[in-house]
Amino acid sequence: MEVKPSIVFAESVYMTEEAIKRLSNAAKVVWAECESEKELIETLNREKAKVVVSEYFPITARLMDSVPSLRGVVVYGVGYDHIDIEAASERGIYVANARGANAESVAEHVFTMILALSRKIFQAHSFVKEGKWRKREESSLPKSLTPSDLKGKTIGIIGFGAIGSRVGAIAKCFGMRVLVYDPYVPVEKVKNAGAEQVSLETLMKSSDYVTLHCVLSDETRGMIGERELKLMKPTAYLINASRGGVIVEEALIRALRENWIAGAGLDVFAEEPLKPGNPLLRMDNVILSPHIAGGSREALDNVSLTVCEEALRIIRDEVPVNLVNRRQLKTKGYRV
Repeated sequence: MEVKPSIVFAESVYMTEEAIKRLSNAAKVVWAECESEKELIETLNREKAKVVVSEYFPITARLMDSVPSLRGVVVYGVGYDHIDIEAASERGIYVANARGANAESVAEHVFTMILALSRKIFQAHSFVKEGKWRKREESSLPKSLTPSDLKGKTIGIIGFGAIGSRVGAIAKCFGMRVLVYDPYVPVEKVKNAGAEQVSLETLMKSSDYVTLHCVLSDETRGMIGERELKLMKPTAYLINASRGGVIVEEALIRALRENWIAGAGLDVFAEEPLKPGNPLLRMDNVILSPHIAGGSREALDNVSLTVCEEALRIIRDEVPVNLVNRRQLKTKGYRV
């Protein structure tokens, strides 16, 4: 009887019935739900796992060295800052993610935040609920409730991959000017999307809304700090649905307190979940959500199926489509 290769899920994640069925037909599926690296290593070795699926569980060089059967890591989602990419590449281990699977969900969440900020939705809601709306005349309403249109405004998109480019397409529908900073995207792609490729400094200075859509890496960690925030217009808003570490949170808190910028919409944070004493929780010019931008039902279905397909490719000794470490593996002479 043929022994099926093993795919180990480091955490409990949502998978569609179709995805589970397809995985189970080709492999032994193990739900580890481990509390420690030691426990996960033991599980991977016991199962002689060929693939490990991780949403946030750190996949380290030590773990890779301890599991000789491991051939691939599949990220449940898009961000892969919890995976040691360099270590995986040194060992010829594929790292794949679900790039593009949640792009629509994140893009719509970003615009939900942009619209809530521009239309003063939360302030207006509280104004009515608290019984402060006593006259119909517009002149009686406080200036703080005056909304702004998006048409004619400028949005600056940092990172123009699947999510960033979808944000740009939606922005064009609102009649916005779209600026892009992404040194890894060809100018032609940006131009074809009806956007303008600019420097980070120009983007920060010129945009009414700045939205972040880049992975967290050594290059991007802390890329938005005091200097960048002080470049922004005092009427501008910052949106982050990528990774909290891209922004220096202490600098952002100061920017919001001292009105360097008008406000922010944040779905991700330096430390998650937020601690009760975090100043962001007490600020009226910030909209917060618990890292759910990419978590629509449709997005989870898409991520589930993409994770399934990439795991199956690896156990068939095929190269993943959404290969994160393609450049590094190629440099080291591995098949990509």
